[in-house]
Amino acid sequence: MSGPTLAQDVAGTVVPAGQVRAWWLGGSGFIFKTAAGRQVWIDPYLSDAVFRIFGVRRAFPAPITAAEAAPDVVISTHWHEDHLDPGTIPELARRLPEAKFVMPPSAMARALTWGVARSQIVPLAHGQTERVAGAVITAVPARHEPGIPGWEVPDAMGVILELDGRRIYHTGDTEYDMRLRRLRGQSFDLATFCINGVSGNMNAHEAALLAWHLAAKTVIPHHHLIWAKDAADPEETLDPRLFAATYARLGGTARVILPVVGAGFQLTPDGSIL
Repeated sequence: MSGPTLAQDVAGTVVPAGQVRAWWLGGSGFIFKTAAGRQVWIDPYLSDAVFRIFGVRRAFPAPITAAEAAPDVVISTHWHEDHLDPGTIPELARRLPEAKFVMPPSAMARALTWGVARSQIVPLAHGQTERVAGAVITAVPARHEPGIPGWEVPDAMGVILELDGRRIYHTGDTEYDMRLRRLRGQSFDLATFCINGVSGNMNAHEAALLAWHLAAKTVIPHHHLIWAKDAADPEETLDPRLFAATYARLGGTARVILPVVGAGFQLTPDGSIL
């Protein structure tokens, strides 16, 4: 017999107080669930919208559909389609009128044209903090210069997410930037780092260096294992083991998780991962 689907796993998981359960959606997407049952999603890409625009298909079926999803908060770190998904965000907004959608202003401009109600959108710019459905969300800089005319995103952001005492940093899409090193000294239970190395993103070595600087308790690479390609760009660094190996050579001591699509893990007060 097959195991539960991701939708069943997320819905059925009871999270102990002071802990946060997390699942990886592939690419930059994560689900976080609290003891109160609140779900915060970051960058869910559940459609195949990028294929319709760029001809690049997903490498795997979405582990959960927009029809199954039940987020209380959705954070989109910028408006690119694999982060602000035109095949997912409007459907979630229609089906879940109480859900809130946190995003930079340029992303808001697009979401509004898709029919997402202004009352559902929480715009966020670098340095701003909002409390949304019990989550404290702070926007921090990201330098994401994809080099495609018309796809510029000067307000792309990373986020610091505080949930039930656990602090999580998600880089969003970004190149290595000295502004990110200024987060050093903050205490993070989990930090996730983009590693693909092209289109305005850190490569695995740069991501490992930033991870070493920030000294989170647990680190995870993301923004890999998402696109099906016949021939990889030679600049891409899509193997998460490269991130882990570089981090180890730098002397990093955090726990490194190489995520599996749809698989979950638990953040605990003592830093252990269940």
